[in-house]
Amino acid sequence: MSTHAISGQTRVVGIFGDPITHTRSPAMQNAAFRVRHLPYVYVPFLVRPADLSKAVHSIRALNLVGVNVTVPHKERIVRYLDALSAEANLCGAVNTVVNCDGTLFGDNTDGRGFLLSLQERCLSPRRREVVVIGAGGAARALLASLIRAGSARVTILNRTQAKAQVLARTYRSLGKTRIEALPLDTLRDPALLQNAALVVNCTPVGLHGEQFLPLAYAATPRGCLFYDLLYRPELTSFLRHARAAQRPILDGRRMLLHQGALAFSLWTRTPAPLDAMAQALKRTLRNQ
Repeated sequence: MSTHAISGQTRVVGIFGDPITHTRSPAMQNAAFRVRHLPYVYVPFLVRPADLSKAVHSIRALNLVGVNVTVPHKERIVRYLDALSAEANLCGAVNTVVNCDGTLFGDNTDGRGFLLSLQERCLSPRRREVVVIGAGGAARALLASLIRAGSARVTILNRTQAKAQVLARTYRSLGKTRIEALPLDTLRDPALLQNAALVVNCTPVGLHGEQFLPLAYAATPRGCLFYDLLYRPELTSFLRHARAAQRPILDGRRMLLHQGALAFSLWTRTPAPLDAMAQALKRTLRNQ
């Protein structure tokens, strides 16, 4: 909570998701509000898919400042909004909604947060080969960012290959990046990974400790970064296997931090206190 007592002047921001109990965004955002001395509070809302349209209407009805959007709503919420940023329109998914005097504006800060987290590791995807596992809203946001960053090639693998193929066809015309869709079991093929600079898991596999799919980790170059968008106190099996193969690894907490900082600035028009948000995120993950 913010240091301000809850009153008639308190502004409410939230997050829509199902499930929602795992979210660490409230701790991070409320820490930011405290540091900036803003009378805001950030709360989680469990929104079932059948209730999404009513929940979006409530943003206006309750005069919320805005919301974050997480699974499974990032793509479906687009149809209920009044305007989209160029990035949200490009990737067809929204993770941040801003209430502009009753006009609901959707943006997607995931891709920008992803690229900022790569910058921290001194890794540029420009002219590099990237493997993206998954074809949902997060994968769409990453794909748009990788194209914008000038990646040479992106290979999309998904359990439903048809969905990956649709994604590849949609994005091929947006830049010079070569985009290909392959079956998920291609992860076993060393040829897929021999030139990869980055392998990203955009699926929920591993969130609850389950084993990841067979993957030829050792076929990648030594410097290939294995990036799991999930974040847990313990490493996911995807990252454990990559570490065992002596490859660099990164989980989703830095992307979570940066996308959250960008959302904070959209809502408040104030620079985000990144260090305070990072410390709050670290504490809540340690206590998970």
